[in-house]
Amino acid sequence: MRESSRRINLLSTLNSTKSYLEIGVETGGTFIEVEAEYKVGVDINFLFDTEALGNERVKFFRQPSDEFFSHNKYVFDLVFIDGLHTFEQTLRDFMNSLVFTHERSIIIIDDVFPSDVYSSLRGHFDAVGFRHQAGGSGHDWHGDVYKLIFFIHDFMPTLSYATINEGLNKQTVVWRENRKKFSPIFNDVEPISRLDYFSMLKNKEIMNFISEASLPSYIKLPDVRSR
Repeated sequence: MRESSRRINLLSTLNSTKSYLEIGVETGGTFIEVEAEYKVGVDINFLFDTEALGNERVKFFRQPSDEFFSHNKYVFDLVFIDGLHTFEQTLRDFMNSLVFTHERSIIIIDDVFPSDVYSSLRGHFDAVGFRHQAGGSGHDWHGDVYKLIFFIHDFMPTLSYATINEGLNKQTVVWRENRKKFSPIFNDVEPISRLDYFSMLKNKEIMNFISEASLPSYIKLPDVRSR
């Protein structure tokens, strides 16, 4: 089982996930392995046959995530955000996901910690091209999604989060729980939007790294679902 789907299925046991939303499905590797009664995938370009897999309980929407959210009416127990790797788009996906989730929902954000300075560039071709020019190899691209974690840290005290610090890809898990020790670092969106890779490394404690195995005991969800 893939790293992402394994983690998602682990988290789904914490709130007995029935409804699942994935933004940025691409080849469907993660989506197919996720266990849920009702699953929705959103992507502008699916790289597999969605008609063969789609049914009353598995829905695919070939459109930008902004467009999907503009007409969605369903509430999800678990959301996986793996769309365009830019701060602005991931922020929109995250804020829209909050609208269509409930008190016991869990949101997972992918690509939150670049593997190197090239991976933190906002364009995929730039990340790969400049890395190769410098004598490196590989096609890693995380973009500047990491800025979203700094935004959540500084501006959303009613949300708790932790970042899994293992495997090939670090992922941040977010849930509704007031943070007792809320203390903004930047307290301004503008410097967060300009945060570069090296400044991120200097403040990487903001990521709140934990192990995957500790997730079940670390996450505290409300006992009652309100809607």
